Amino acid sequence: MARKNSQQRFEVVHSDCAGIDIGSREHWVGVNPAQHAHPVQRFETFTDDLGRLADWLASLEIKVVAMEATGVYWIPLFELLDARGFDVYLVNSRATRQITGRKSDVLDCQWIWQLMTHGLLRGAFRPADAICSLRSLVRQRANRIRDQAQTLNRMQKALSQMNIQLANVISDISGVTGMKILRAIIAGERCPEKLASMRDGRIKAGQDTIARSLHGNWRLEHLHALTQEVALYDFLEQQIAGCDKAIGQALELLPALEAAPQPATKVLRSSHRSTAEQAMLHQALYRVLGVDLTAIPTIGVDTALVLASEIGPDLSRFPSSQHFCSWLGLAPPTRISGGRQLGGGGPKIINRAAQALKQAASNARNEKGFIGASHRARLSRMDTSCAIKATAHQLARMIYAMLTKGQAYVEQGIEAYESRSQERQFRALLRKARKMGMDLVKAA
Repeated sequence: MARKNSQQRFEVVHSDCAGIDIGSREHWVGVNPAQHAHPVQRFETFTDDLGRLADWLASLEIKVVAMEATGVYWIPLFELLDARGFDVYLVNSRATRQITGRKSDVLDCQWIWQLMTHGLLRGAFRPADAICSLRSLVRQRANRIRDQAQTLNRMQKALSQMNIQLANVISDISGVTGMKILRAIIAGERCPEKLASMRDGRIKAGQDTIARSLHGNWRLEHLHALTQEVALYDFLEQQIAGCDKAIGQALELLPALEAAPQPATKVLRSSHRSTAEQAMLHQALYRVLGVDLTAIPTIGVDTALVLASEIGPDLSRFPSSQHFCSWLGLAPPTRISGGRQLGGGGPKIINRAAQALKQAASNARNEKGFIGASHRARLSRMDTSCAIKATAHQLARMIYAMLTKGQAYVEQGIEAYESRSQERQFRALLRKARKMGMDLVKAA
């Protein structure tokens, strides 16, 4: 009796696809050898070459294109192919690792084409083009804020080298009092009493204490460094204001999901925006997202802006909240071998939306609602970093439900958490009692 051929072949999912190996100077494109006599073509990265690449793929009636996410070199080609109507898959390089000893640009594009043909590659999440534009502006603003923080550190270094202990008596040298004193020092004022008289009424330290902290050596090189750092700080402040203006314009171009803006539910403050600017940004975010994310405790306008720019209002790409949390890198890792859970964490994921949620979760310690009570309970039984990640996971599930269902956040209160906690404790005691052949009865 003849043996049956048990060999299984991979099913062809995308018969009209192409694989592209991305490079800084050239791109290698691989297609089905049955479609072209020379299935591998090389194109340089100039704009006209990218146009010829798209024309070549269109002549072969290619519909699906897969490419690796290599630095930022994929962005121009991705945007061009996406605008030309191709279904572009941006894949992680971990999913396209070559066999050992078979590594070249030609083999890479052919390998990507082969994997994509059988549907073995998944595209990365990339929001709509308008959201990507907003995302770039928000990230640029974050870079300027980080640069400004470094400038403050260098200002503090110059003051310490002159033995000016101003930072030890006021909490923030970039505040009203600190900047007044620094600008007066740059202008040539050296009298500690006159400098201390610029103290704002909200400063807790007395004028005499501030005057004592302003006795220094006033060396020329440190004064020069301080002058340049203050000028750089002012320049970066203008850059941040320009980013805020561009972000506002980008939000106005996005389609509105809600006609009437919802009023703010809590006091909204920012070190770089006025109250009126915060309110306008809050209303714009509500108009674009259709829900008020700032209604969730610990989430402010800046966090909501990061979330809006990183994920956008449309989460249809994620079938469930579990998929969404996994993309954020907040879900527990799945590492099972031999039927047992393996130790260690999953792959390191750098996600700006997840970082914003973790920052919001770290502020939940003093929150007096349901989220705050949940976070404090986690802190009592696990490590701080694990508790912050778990609370960020909780916030992510809430955000997914709000954006997909269009429902507003409803505060359950600390009483709801205590009620759930008592129910869990009762069920645990009931299980223990039944194991011992006993039963529990609630007191009347």
